[in-house]
Amino acid sequence: MSTAMVLSERIVLGTMLRGDDPGFTTDTLGRLTPAAFTVPAHRTVFTAIARTADTGTVDLSTVMVTLETTDTLATVGGFDVLAAAVQESFTSTAPTDHVARIADKAAIDARRRALQQAVVALDDGQDLDTNRAFLMDALASTSATAQLLPSISDQVNEYFALLDQRLNGEVPAGLRTGWSRFDEITLGLQPGSLVTVAGRAGTGKTVAMMDWTRQACRDDCGVLYVALEMSAQQMIERAISAEACVELNKLREPGCLDDDQWDRVSGAISTIAAWPLFIDTRSRTVADIRRAATAAKAALAESGRELRLIVVDYLQLLSSDGGRGSMNRAEEVGRFTRGLKLLGGELETVVVAGSQFNRSAADPNKLPRLDELKESGSIEEDSDIVLALHRPHAIDGQIGMATADEITGLILKNRHGAAQAQFERAWHGHLASTDEPMRRR
Repeated sequence: MSTAMVLSERIVLGTMLRGDDPGFTTDTLGRLTPAAFTVPAHRTVFTAIARTADTGTVDLSTVMVTLETTDTLATVGGFDVLAAAVQESFTSTAPTDHVARIADKAAIDARRRALQQAVVALDDGQDLDTNRAFLMDALASTSATAQLLPSISDQVNEYFALLDQRLNGEVPAGLRTGWSRFDEITLGLQPGSLVTVAGRAGTGKTVAMMDWTRQACRDDCGVLYVALEMSAQQMIERAISAEACVELNKLREPGCLDDDQWDRVSGAISTIAAWPLFIDTRSRTVADIRRAATAAKAALAESGRELRLIVVDYLQLLSSDGGRGSMNRAEEVGRFTRGLKLLGGELETVVVAGSQFNRSAADPNKLPRLDELKESGSIEEDSDIVLALHRPHAIDGQIGMATADEITGLILKNRHGAAQAQFERAWHGHLASTDEPMRRR
């Protein structure tokens, strides 16, 4: 048996045993049968997963109970083997590809068996006409992957329906960021898109992404904010400062607050406490984010909301499961961006990731460029939108015409619209926020 096929089987089983993607488990149980697996122990585990799914939630612990009930836990290798499969599943960002590989192999094996039976029948003296239908059926069967190929007619009809919805104003608007010029250009952020907010150190990536987070929460859209650099308390403090229009330094010395400021802070705290927002400071890998996002999506669904935005602050602080191994840093970051892009598509949500520019790009007199993104060209390739932030005073406070309260947004890439558009925002660093720019006279 093929080593690659055995690995695919372990990845598929491990992904189901994780229990963080019920949709994947349901789809896989509908596409595969125990006979599709080449390893007997894998067939036993798959059967146990199917039985478990009939009665409740599928995860490592519940499937182990099913295996113990049928006295087959030791046969498949026990907890250690199942846990190892779960760990192996994190090496793949596209487990559905492995499902298709297993299904195709099973279809090919079934076709081969059918042809072999037909040959045996011919050798036994049966005429060709008797076996013709049997042979045609075996040769005409398509692979599982081919069966999933979409129809161009169906796709055209779906697009026509979309045009009709647009004509009647029935298409849901994209996610608003609250940055008016950016929203005008992008028409809102679309589900499944990966948006990279790039900037040099200290230019305001977190402030920008928190601006967008606050707007989404005001619009009652669920948000998962993955904070890799700051604590939850620091993020909440920034949100309170922005919402209450009270300087950060005063929140750190609350004895300086007057009655009006206390009232605004109290109001902001009450507002923020009701937001559909999850601040995740534990996730360190794309797999961690996937689990957190799945949990957030389920929790939001209970209150009739949707997970519309995942923010990763920021990309270069992510780690790989089990270490980088033989990958170089560019390959590793590329895996992060592909994983986040796939996650957004699977959950039908916007993923926004902060990213740094190379230190060599820190010239305050020059606007940043795509080729200055730090550590990987995959950031550019996988992103639907790349928004660069430029704030010269964050690099050199003595810069010519620019003022300390300005930040420039430059759309370096826009897969579905105009790129190279540039706009200004008013910078309020002391309030951890930005605003529409004041018109100059």
